Amino acid sequence: MRKLVLMAAFFLPAVVFASGHEATGGGTDFVPRLVNFIIFAAIIYYFVAEPIKNFFTGRSGEIASKLEEVQNRLKATKKAKEDARAAYEAAQQTADEIIESAKKESQLLAKKLDEQLHLELDNLEKLQQEKMEVEKRQMVRKTVAEVLSELFKGDAIGMDEKKFVNLIMKKVA
Repeated sequence: MRKLVLMAAFFLPAVVFASGHEATGGGTDFVPRLVNFIIFAAIIYYFVAEPIKNFFTGRSGEIASKLEEVQNRLKATKKAKEDARAAYEAAQQTADEIIESAKKESQLLAKKLDEQLHLELDNLEKLQQEKMEVEKRQMVRKTVAEVLSELFKGDAIGMDEKKFVNLIMKKVA
């Protein structure tokens, strides 16, 4: 109700000063127009000022909150980037350690396999030497058996010891 009374008070001078004919006496209607404009501006200010202030205050608040939200996102993104970079560096270091460990392990395995191979070759050589010894003994036994069988079959029984040793040496050689 108060607004209605104030509005009527502001519009009344506008109605009073508004006339359909020109001012008399060579004067101008500048003063009434100025008064009308001031009243109109006051009415507009009275009704529109508070909503405009609220709008711009609210808009400023929205902009500030959005700016703060964007800055928070930026900070979060930077933190995530730093975390990702740290994780990458840690992964790179772990990969380097794994590669180094794999190299050392492969060298150890190669050395171990080399040692096993040498042991196996030594064992095979020993086995071969033993086989050769066994073969040699079998050949000597066979030769001695042949010589003795010839001696017992023939007239070699009357031989002396030197002839007997020579005969065995010939057969063995």
